[in-house]
Amino acid sequence: MSRHDSIGRRQFLEETTLLAAVASGLGAARPAAAQINNSASLSVKPVRLGFIGVGIRGTLLMEAAKGIAGAEIVAAADCYKGHLDRAKELISPSIQTTGDYRQVVTRPDIDAVVIATPDHWHLQMTREALAAGKHVYIEKPMTHSWEEGEAFIEAAEKSGKVLQVGSQYPSMGCTREAAELIKSGRLGQVTLIEGRIHRNTATGAWYYPIPPDASPETVDWKSFLGPAPAREFDLRRFFQWRLFWDYSGGLPTDLFVHLITAVHYMMGVQEPESVVSLGGIYHWKEYREVPDQMTALVRYPEGFVLQLTSTANNGHPAPLLKFYGTAGTIEFNGDSFTYFYEPRGESFGYSTHSWPEATIAEFKRRMRLNDRLQPIDGPAVAPPVEYRAPNDEDSTRAHMRNWIDAIRTGGKPVEDARAGHHAALVGHMCNLSYKSGKPVTWNKKTRKVETQG
Repeated sequence: MSRHDSIGRRQFLEETTLLAAVASGLGAARPAAAQINNSASLSVKPVRLGFIGVGIRGTLLMEAAKGIAGAEIVAAADCYKGHLDRAKELISPSIQTTGDYRQVVTRPDIDAVVIATPDHWHLQMTREALAAGKHVYIEKPMTHSWEEGEAFIEAAEKSGKVLQVGSQYPSMGCTREAAELIKSGRLGQVTLIEGRIHRNTATGAWYYPIPPDASPETVDWKSFLGPAPAREFDLRRFFQWRLFWDYSGGLPTDLFVHLITAVHYMMGVQEPESVVSLGGIYHWKEYREVPDQMTALVRYPEGFVLQLTSTANNGHPAPLLKFYGTAGTIEFNGDSFTYFYEPRGESFGYSTHSWPEATIAEFKRRMRLNDRLQPIDGPAVAPPVEYRAPNDEDSTRAHMRNWIDAIRTGGKPVEDARAGHHAALVGHMCNLSYKSGKPVTWNKKTRKVETQG
């Protein structure tokens, strides 16, 4: 019997009251990320940043960086002229722009680069940036295939530079507090976790609008393709690249990877054991290659299963993650979570209904049960406890700030290449299972994915 099964009513109520008090005061007790990271001990010299890829996500990262003390944006590269024109509009003083990312990588006055390109470019650009002595912020998913993971790790370790992967949950106050709650044992043994991200719009299904001025004159198609297979000029592939396997891993590496990163961080785990997934193209069928819906089951050697699901066909809100433990549940929503105390509460009415009344009465006496055939000194009932971090800044800015501070102080990133590899690995395994129709496993000894059957 675990501690959570035998905890006394008075002790439980005392601890729950303490938890509620702590939850309500955590925002004040823990400084906001801006307060933590603006320490006077930081170096005065700014970190000079270059951005490679300033499309939808790259522009958001650039806007986040411009609000961080100690960071200076000096250059941006992109294959679409409109993105570069927008970067000049947003950043003051005006930055230098180029259609050739190598001009950013090789600039001696740039300390660090942010890479927010389609996935198929990630490894090559990261290697070149690290080799040029730049720190790197690489957007999630870090890899375009699971085989690339070890190459990222090797390049980062060899360079001695700070590489941070851009899946921002580890930088959020709620994630850290939920991780501490799980670690404390208040949930008991966590055996099941559910993760969901749903959408119900064309843009949510990645049919992003194409700018009216997009043409061979404003889009550098050859540079966009890079290491990908040769294709005829296609603006849909350029602006809606997440729809195509050549440049993207679809739902598992774009959306699942956020949930996986959070689970790995909160549960203190790294690598999966096996994955099985199902999905398809059910509603958004026009010229897309990747599924618009997928569900996967991921088994971990630590003794729990992660169920992941995402659809572009229904936007009903649901908790991003639910952690089910033998003594409690957490519903996690990114910027808040709710803790439910849910210990095992035995009731013998159903299982003894077929017994004679005298036998039931004797059992009731021996087991100290009430008239509902429940233990007299059963678990206490407690209301849910909600935690919200009132001082948390925007998650993208917090994650970017953590990277910049690691550069300035010689610290470690909150999400390094190894964590990025293992989070993306699960997404790639989802795709491999979907395509093969078979379960896939991760062999920790050979560091390879294996298809079963």
